[in-house]
This record gives sequence, C-alpha cells and structure tokens, in this order.
Amino acid sequence: MKNVLLLGDSIRMMYQPLVKEKLEGRANVYSPAENGRWSGYTLHSLGVWLPSLPTPDIVHWNNGIWDVGDDYKEGRHFYPPELYEDTCRRIFKILRQLTKNPDLKIIAATTTPTANEAYTDIPLYNEILCRVAKENGVIVNDLYTAINENLEENIGPDHLHLSRKGTAIAADLVVAAIEKLL
Repeated sequence: MKNVLLLGDSIRMMYQPLVKEKLEGRANVYSPAENGRWSGYTLHSLGVWLPSLPTPDIVHWNNGIWDVGDDYKEGRHFYPPELYEDTCRRIFKILRQLTKNPDLKIIAATTTPTANEAYTDIPLYNEILCRVAKENGVIVNDLYTAINENLEENIGPDHLHLSRKGTAIAADLVVAAIEKLL
C-alpha cells in the first residue's frame, strides 16, 4: 500500500476522515495532528512533521484561506501574494528534498471559496498556486470550482468552513485525485 500524506489547514482536517475511510485498504492515509494554518507555517513545520511520519509516496496539500485573510483589518493579506508564491515553490522543493524523492507525487489543491467578503482574492491565490504547480510538475486538484458551484449549500454557517455537503464533495475530489496515482 502507498503512503498518502495529507497536509493543509482546517479544510484538510474536515475532509481527512472521509478520505481515510474511502481509501481504507488501498492506501495508508495520515497527516500531522495539527492544523497547517497558512502556507508559511506548513513550510516551517515540514522539518518537524516529516521525520515523525511514514515516508509519503503521495502528498495532497492545501493552504490558502489563512494566507488570503486580513485578520488584523490592516487592508492587506495576512501573507502577500508574492510571499505565497515563493512559499508554494519552496513547499514543493522541500517536500521532495526531505523525502529524498525528487519525483515525489504532489497534488496541490486550490483554496476553497468562502462566503466571507474578507476573502475575495482567493482566485488570485489559486492562479498563483496553479502556475507554480505547473512549473514544478505538481498536479492541481480544483476544490474551489466544485465548492463554488453551490456556495450556499457547500459552506457552513461561519461563512468560511465547509458544510457537511461541502466536506463530502471535497473528500470525493481528494480521493479521485489520489486514486489516479495509486
């Protein structure tokens, strides 16, 4: 069985149990116990997480909502687009470096939409992710489009996280992307 590492923020934590259940017997699905928060936090934490986890054959990663947010009402993103771009590039590089696998299969998921007006630049960050992924031979899993098709039903009452239906949609997309590499 292949080892599948799921990395990401609270959205990953929502769909992970379903992904693990759907791939049971076909893949060993695991992740760090904690929320990956924003891309810079995930990048920093790779050096802490990876040595204590099985070596992955496949990595499915998503960060973005924390990056895009204006948490302190400063009129700017928490993580500016140019820093997000550099961090995405580094995550792909460091994942391959730390696993000692230059051909590690990485799937980068687009950031899911929100119903919160403070997160209008998610498409910009997703464009950055898609461009950098292509440059680095990384597969893109488009969670954004599927969730955005029915935002009212797919986003929970906090206007940020996925509803039960949205979580199921995301899990199905994650499983489908992983299955192509098993």
